[in-house]
Amino acid sequence: MKILYFDCMSGIAGDMTVGALLDLGLPFDYLKNELDKLNLPDVKVSWRKVEKHKISAVKFDVDVSSDKGHRHLHHVVEIIENSSLTQAVKDISLHAFQLMAEAEARIHDSTPEKVHFHEVGGLDAIVDIVGAAIGVNYFNPDRIYSSVIKFGSGTTRSAHGIIPIPPPASVEILKGITIEMTGLPGERVTPTGASIVASLLDKFGGKNAAFPRFRTVKTGYGAGSRDYEDSPNLLRIFLGENDDMIAYDEDKITILETNIDDINPQVFDHLFKKLYSAGALDVFVIPVMMKKNRPAYLLTVLCKKDLSEQMCDIIFSETPTAGIRIRSQERVILTRTEKTVETEYGQIRVKILKLKDDVKIQPEYDDCSNAAQKAGVPIVKVMEAVRKKAEIEEGRV
Repeated sequence: MKILYFDCMSGIAGDMTVGALLDLGLPFDYLKNELDKLNLPDVKVSWRKVEKHKISAVKFDVDVSSDKGHRHLHHVVEIIENSSLTQAVKDISLHAFQLMAEAEARIHDSTPEKVHFHEVGGLDAIVDIVGAAIGVNYFNPDRIYSSVIKFGSGTTRSAHGIIPIPPPASVEILKGITIEMTGLPGERVTPTGASIVASLLDKFGGKNAAFPRFRTVKTGYGAGSRDYEDSPNLLRIFLGENDDMIAYDEDKITILETNIDDINPQVFDHLFKKLYSAGALDVFVIPVMMKKNRPAYLLTVLCKKDLSEQMCDIIFSETPTAGIRIRSQERVILTRTEKTVETEYGQIRVKILKLKDDVKIQPEYDDCSNAAQKAGVPIVKVMEAVRKKAEIEEGRV
């Protein structure tokens, strides 16, 4: 299994990411030729060797001669979608910008479509994110991991005026990802860098892992623009291999179980709806025989650990049970992404499940059912059309 590990010892930014990938072995001519596919004549890219605390690194530079600056999400999407980049690079890039748009929308109480990209909508930010996607796609890892993301402190100037460090957008983008508030001065994590690492962890099924196990093949160092006395302003990326790792994602869930022998089975419909609405991953019942040969049901609920108390509250309130067994269980899962495909029956959501060197495509049932009813065709016909279109977009046909 091929692994990329992002060691964010001094945070992460877009230029640092591309610089580290270049130092790792991404050919600059290949990167430049791919970036040319964005059709941005006002942009020039270059690289140079620098030293940070006596450590040799690559500094990636983007020179923009003219840029109108502020853009909406759809402007960025048009630039990327209208390019001749591979679909894999487009997907990583668009996911990063979607994360940024959603974060900005939450901060400004707006919608992703309405928010203005300011600094992160500039051509240099677009090149940084797409460049990172090109580099990752070049190495084609099976899994991507990241260290804890270290935030700095203080204030910085933005298009909205003086804002705190870490910037609100960076904080929002990295929700659910382990961070560390170091208290060290300076903006160590930019929104561009945050969106890159968050999108990569999503797309490649990785996670925060302080010490993942792998054999190091090579390391690359990408330099930031600023210099800090406390540490070298570098992003280090490891290229590694581990033949012992299972080729699927690993996860841990909580399993709740209880035996129920005094319940109207019709209640289960109501119970299932409440449990699923609260975030249960799966719910099922199995007929069992209890003491004195009483027929009963074994209720099982799968959920994330932080939802276990809420699930217990629902089970206790909706059933006559007086006790619930709880245990943790490791599992392997397929890396999944969701997308919307355009078909003759309208827009249909699909889940793309990565199965080693293949993918499984699962159309969203509710979307297919609604489309089939509207078009007056069998649902299997809609599902076949969705799968075919998704397979084409995923390069499987």
